[in-house]
Amino acid sequence: MSALPPPPRTPRLAALRRDAKCLAALAVMRVGLSTLGYNRLRRLMPPAPPSGEGHFYARQLARRIERLAQLVPRATCLTQALALQYLLARAGHGSDLHVGVRCDDAGRFEAHAWLACNGRVVIGAAGTRLSDYTHLTGRR
Repeated sequence: MSALPPPPRTPRLAALRRDAKCLAALAVMRVGLSTLGYNRLRRLMPPAPPSGEGHFYARQLARRIERLAQLVPRATCLTQALALQYLLARAGHGSDLHVGVRCDDAGRFEAHAWLACNGRVVIGAAGTRLSDYTHLTGRR
């Protein structure tokens, strides 16, 4: 008796799988930041390969991450950037995590994280003037 062939992959099923991976990465990064802290979590991340041709793929994943982040409590810009960087590294694409700080108009301290792929910001730039931030980190 032969086994049944696997069901054909449909675009909808592939999209659901990508969403599941993005949601899992967001949840793991959120829990990791809360329990391990930023430095330990960064040491556990897979090494980012040198930047390559991944900007379009990175932008697609970024849109999914931004949408699904609404389902994860306290999925901050740092959580989203780390989740995207993790997924990109697993797919063989390099990226650069940036963290910056500034004082807002009321004098309050603000921090922000964003991710760039091939020199283009792919997540963390919406509604934010990144030039206002003083960089604390760049490259991984």
